[in-house]
Amino acid sequence: MLYRFLRGFNEIYPIAVLFAFIAAFFVAFAFTVIYPLVPIILIISSVFVVVIARVTFLVMRGFERRLALASLRSDRCPACSAGCDAVRVGERRVLECPGCRRCYAEDGAPYVPQERTEDAEKPASFERVESDPLPGAGGA
Repeated sequence: MLYRFLRGFNEIYPIAVLFAFIAAFFVAFAFTVIYPLVPIILIISSVFVVVIARVTFLVMRGFERRLALASLRSDRCPACSAGCDAVRVGERRVLECPGCRRCYAEDGAPYVPQERTEDAEKPASFERVESDPLPGAGGA
C-alpha cells in the first residue's frame, strides 16, 4: 500500500512542480508593474525552491526503490503482493508480476524496455529463470 502511494506521488510530483513554477511565473509577471518587490522575491527564492524540489523527488524515489527492493527480495510484487517470475532480457534479470503485469529491474526500479533501431530486425530473447536469487537476498 505504501509502495503504491509513493509510486503515484513520484509519477505526479514532477508535473505538479512544473505547474507550480508556471503559476509563480504568471504571479511574478502580473506583479511586475503593480508591486515590483514580489517578482524580485520570487526570482531569488526560485533557485532554492528548485533545489528543494529536486532533493525531495530524489528522496521519495529512494524510498520507493527501497520498498520495492525489500518486496522483490522475497519474490513478491511491490504493487499487488503476488509472486514474481524472473525473466532474462538480454544480460539483465527482470522480475515480472503475473498478476498486475508490471516489470521491475533488480535494483527495484520499474523496468521499461528500451527499443534500439539496430535491434528492430532481431527477435526478442526471453528466458525464464527458476533459481537465480537476487543479490543481497538471504540464504546462499
